[in-house]
Amino acid sequence: MSQCNRVLVQRGREDLAKHRSRRQRKKLRIGEFQELGFSVSAELASPLNALQRDTLIDVFLEKCIEPNGMLFGGGINRDLEGYVVANSARGSANEQQRECVRAWLAGRSEFSAVTVGPLVDAWYGHD
Repeated sequence: MSQCNRVLVQRGREDLAKHRSRRQRKKLRIGEFQELGFSVSAELASPLNALQRDTLIDVFLEKCIEPNGMLFGGGINRDLEGYVVANSARGSANEQQRECVRAWLAGRSEFSAVTVGPLVDAWYGHD
C-alpha cells in the first residue's frame, strides 16, 4: 500500500470514528478502542529439521511470548514470521513487549537478521 493510500485509509478511519457512537467504536475497535500489535521476522542462521523447528517455536512461546502477556500468530518454516498482539480481550501490545521479543530473538544463536515492526493497528493497519 502506498504512503498516499495509507494516509487516506487512516483519515477514513478517523472520520469513521468521529461518526460512530462509543458502543460502535468499541465494537469496531477504532478511535479510543484501537488495539495495537507488531510483526516480527527472523532468519534462521542454519536450516533446522521439523523437530528442531517445533522445539524452537515452543521455547519461543513458553519463554518469551506467554510470560510477557502476548499472543503470537505465525511460525517457523524457512524463517520465523508472525504477528504479536496482547493477550487480553481488549488491549494493545506495547514498546516494552516489542523490545522483549527483539532482545529474545537477537539473543538466540538460531536466529539472524531479526526484524520487529512498529506498533500498528492490529485490526486494520497491517499489510
